[in-house]
Amino acid sequence: MRLTRRAALGLLATSPALAQGSDWPNRRLRLVVPSAAGGYEVYARILAPRLAELLGQPVVVDNKPGANGIIGMQEVQRSQPDGYTFMFAHVGAISIGSSIYPNMPLDPVDDLSSISVAVTSPLVWVLNPALPLRTMPEFIARAQAEPGNWRYGLPASGSIPHLVVEDTKIRHKLDMPAVPYRSTPQSLMAVISGEVPVTLDSLGASSGHIAGGKLRALAVTSRERSERLPEVPTMLELGLDPREWVAWYAFMAPKGTPDEIIQRLNTVINQALREEAIATRIRDLGASPRITTPAETLSFIKAERADFGSIARAGNIRVE
Repeated sequence: MRLTRRAALGLLATSPALAQGSDWPNRRLRLVVPSAAGGYEVYARILAPRLAELLGQPVVVDNKPGANGIIGMQEVQRSQPDGYTFMFAHVGAISIGSSIYPNMPLDPVDDLSSISVAVTSPLVWVLNPALPLRTMPEFIARAQAEPGNWRYGLPASGSIPHLVVEDTKIRHKLDMPAVPYRSTPQSLMAVISGEVPVTLDSLGASSGHIAGGKLRALAVTSRERSERLPEVPTMLELGLDPREWVAWYAFMAPKGTPDEIIQRLNTVINQALREEAIATRIRDLGASPRITTPAETLSFIKAERADFGSIARAGNIRVE
């Protein structure tokens, strides 16, 4: 079937890849962060100015909090796949939500395009320092010996600390009830005040309290010891967990965004992450820059979702 000239021009105008051509980007880009200000968005704000320089257009960070990232993700899903809207989101929204929310309105794997896993951060088990326990094996042995007596502070239902703690409880047969809080600062303050004895949360959030002697670090969940806490062993080296767990943050775009734009975004993100000034700022927050391709990002997201799904089913974790 032959197309009329008008029909052919219409197709050209509606095809994102053809419509953008080689002049992308020629206006500002919007980087959606599906969380409130003051959290992991700090990584997006570190990267955005450098991405703007590399792309030659402003990159505006737009916070869209709500429903553990779902509201922001939906906004990106519904955006035009023209390369001018992309997202920086956390592991909970991308790889945990589909396993714990019974009515998840979108599938991040099927409904979004993967760009890059850009930042990772270890989790750290922290204890009230007034307690006599010094190591993670001591803590686990004590919790096993006193079922139900050792409660843990839960910073957010459905978060990566939630699932990792529940996995640890299953693996080591711990009866350790959760005490839910609304945020990481609240759960950390609960441990500091002695309201609960222990919690698991990101190193970035905990490191200041650890350095100040208000929390005692027992173990980190990354594969290697953290440069911020070189004296604190990993769960892996202690033989208490067969794999590492890290909080991670990834760039995604609307499904259908042209491959050449996805690749260009991946290239400039990785270029920024390799620069010492930016890498140092990320490390100073207790996290690490990570270099990935779009294909590696998609594979990683799928693998993480499978592992978190297994934990959610084993622990019967659902969030209404």
